[in-house]
Amino acid sequence: MEKSILLIPDHYGNRIFDQLNSNYQCQIVPSNEWLSLSKQVRIKSFADWNQDAALIIDIAGQDVILNINDGSGFGWATTIKQILSSYANRFLLQLNTWGDATHINLFNDDGAFIEPAASQEPPVGRQYSRNMKYWGCNFAIPFSSFHQYVRTDSIHMNRFVTPLDRHSEGFDQRQGDLLPAFIRWDSMKQEYERIDVEERELTPVSPEMCGDSWSDQLEKEDRQKLQQYFSRIEHLGTKFGAINIRVGGEELRIPLSARKEEISFEAPRKSLITAVEEEIFDDMLIGNYMKTCVSGVKSLTPEFTPFVTKYSDNGRSASQIELQEYFRYYRRRSANYWKDMLKAKSENLIRTYVAPNSETFRIAKSLKHRF
Repeated sequence: MEKSILLIPDHYGNRIFDQLNSNYQCQIVPSNEWLSLSKQVRIKSFADWNQDAALIIDIAGQDVILNINDGSGFGWATTIKQILSSYANRFLLQLNTWGDATHINLFNDDGAFIEPAASQEPPVGRQYSRNMKYWGCNFAIPFSSFHQYVRTDSIHMNRFVTPLDRHSEGFDQRQGDLLPAFIRWDSMKQEYERIDVEERELTPVSPEMCGDSWSDQLEKEDRQKLQQYFSRIEHLGTKFGAINIRVGGEELRIPLSARKEEISFEAPRKSLITAVEEEIFDDMLIGNYMKTCVSGVKSLTPEFTPFVTKYSDNGRSASQIELQEYFRYYRRRSANYWKDMLKAKSENLIRTYVAPNSETFRIAKSLKHRF
């Protein structure tokens, strides 16, 4: 790592660059500009307003890899597709699963667990086909979907993790080829060979081994940190009346406005306070051991999660004025900002009023893909 250079997308706020640059050699990569890494390899990065980034990897001018991970290429979709269209072999690396890679440990007002869309086990192969068609790729490889839950307070969520042997269900071969997950592609021979791997055996880990104890209670300073953390994000007060925190059997209520909608979190003290101090609340969400109750809203998206984890934590924009500058930055730098923003706003409108695990949401999502 000493001689390595870390390439960082040009995100607003430069949080990743600022935190890594003190210990590592880092370089910011401007969006939509080719950067040569060798005689045969060059890349283009595309930072978007959701604090995600897409990466195009050009190999010898004939093969191209689109690494979209769990992002959407907001503000760059048309540009990316135009670049990919000139290559013979177009490989897509994108998260495709039943849908456990977001916070799904949700409960209603009555304390009943809300079955996520992942419980319906939708054919993942159809996702691959849709995404390949959307981006114009003719190859796809299972990617970013091999995680497991090992904490004993979240291990039960593994039932929503898509088994690797079910990724091809519903795949439409007219879109191209869905290749095996672990391969080595030879650009000269235009063929691949499998890489033999062994699946890791799941070994349960107790919360205590991670420094957590569900019986620990908040200290006075902890309460102040939580109050300051959520209160500074002005958007929350326009959509929610309060954030309720339950730790060690004790309640902390953080009033935001006179609205009736509320969110309640129950989590172990150590992880919760660390997430607030380090401004990495997204880690609490994706860990799926924090219990969340939503009251008056269908889910945490779109009014909570992006404003807390994306715009505030990562983008350093908590106030309304800061948010205006934040989106102005991406508007100036994203070639397809308005087109993609319209699509995002339309989907967010549906998410606001329709439960993500409902039949109505499934139909609306299907119609969106067809459109």
